[in-house]
Amino acid sequence: MTDLVLPRTWPHHDAPAPEHRSGWLRDALAREPDDGRSPALQDELRCDVCIVGGGFTGLWTALEIVRRAPGTDVVLIEADLCGSGASGANAGFLMPMWARFSSLVAISGLEEARRIAEASARAVDEIIDFADEHAIDIGHRRGPWLLAASSPAQRGSWRQTLEDLRRAGVEPLHQVSAAEAREAVGVENHYGGLIDPGCATLQPAELARGLRRAALDAGVRIHERTPLLALRPGPRTRAVTPYGSVLADKVVLAINAWASSLEDLGSKMVTVASDTLLTAPLPAELDALGWDEGTSVCDARRRLNYYRRTPDGRLLFGKGGAGMDYGNSSASTQWGPPRRMGELRRHLARLFPSLADAPVASSWTAPVEYSVTSLPFAGWLRSVPNACYATGYSGDGVGPSRLMARVLASFALGVTDEWSRSALARTPGGWIPPDPLRSAGAGILLPALRAVEDHEDRGGRTPALLKRLVSTDPSAFRTGRSARR
Repeated sequence: MTDLVLPRTWPHHDAPAPEHRSGWLRDALAREPDDGRSPALQDELRCDVCIVGGGFTGLWTALEIVRRAPGTDVVLIEADLCGSGASGANAGFLMPMWARFSSLVAISGLEEARRIAEASARAVDEIIDFADEHAIDIGHRRGPWLLAASSPAQRGSWRQTLEDLRRAGVEPLHQVSAAEAREAVGVENHYGGLIDPGCATLQPAELARGLRRAALDAGVRIHERTPLLALRPGPRTRAVTPYGSVLADKVVLAINAWASSLEDLGSKMVTVASDTLLTAPLPAELDALGWDEGTSVCDARRRLNYYRRTPDGRLLFGKGGAGMDYGNSSASTQWGPPRRMGELRRHLARLFPSLADAPVASSWTAPVEYSVTSLPFAGWLRSVPNACYATGYSGDGVGPSRLMARVLASFALGVTDEWSRSALARTPGGWIPPDPLRSAGAGILLPALRAVEDHEDRGGRTPALLKRLVSTDPSAFRTGRSARR
């Protein structure tokens, strides 16, 4: 077997320029000076398990392994800083997987879907309890999540989800009227919605950096600014880095969107940029809307808008589907300032007219990998038999990463259980065409989706040609739509 050499587009070891980091991560790093506990790797190491990736998935997996099997030697390498990827750039929505229940049913059946969704609901409490136990100030606020119809065309888009939940004998979600959806956050352009009361919001980069500290305290060896260059298969797998290597019995790839560069995983995902902004503190203005600070919102359009308050009175506002780059390089190229800041501000102004001119404190774009099922998935590489992976969070990774860590820990420890056998522990079917077809299609589809939004927001009828075009959207499989990274 030959080395699995990673492409040039793989994350490099130089930290991004400060202005390209999310506002979350910049704030977290400003409050946490470098403690010198995770230096770049400059040696040849041996260990039981090598984890690649210092985001939620990698850090939760490291902690899960040492919790289940004390004494297991775990080394984690991270190309930049822990939390510098999607984990530190998402919107900080901590929520169960109930809104994706129909997608779970499609891959597993009612019983397994209910088991996974119930575990994801417990994960919300587990994450908050973990942060409290380890004194990690994640700035969380418990409160409901609202899937809102922000135009009349979006009303009732959740009917199948409610029907599948009813068949499973559970009712974790409930519909609300247009008046109730408007009152929740003071948005007139709400035409009804679906509520999940078991949610929370948090500062995601603070959680990632806190998980790093907890993993170090648990004995995990972490090396930041240490990119993976190649995997050398054999009885033990060698992870090659610029100035050293790690020889391990098992390798866990917790690399999210970058997994699209591995083998044929790119055919199971499409990576799209998501734009986000954080305003300056506006507590009085947000209070004037009648917005309960615990309520977070996503609307039900394909290129969704998402919005929430922060504990210090800022508005976070974001929009998915800002753009897509050629090939599998997009995970590395979709970082920086928002791709479509004007559009982001227009949608903010439509939903929050009184905040149209709100000063922006920070803004960024980051990649979101959508899987063909809208759900995360895990598996084993064919070319490196001792290497497993998890990816495909489809914009909702804060809570589900806790579950995927259980899958990966079972893989790494060689345990056969409900997680290693779960519906999330196999590569999905389905296929998204490669480039140049993918980029050519995106060049047609994304403008068509924007045009559909414009028609629907004005209350007009969408032309038949546009309907046909958007029906080809490879993300149309989504039941609970999200792009909160």
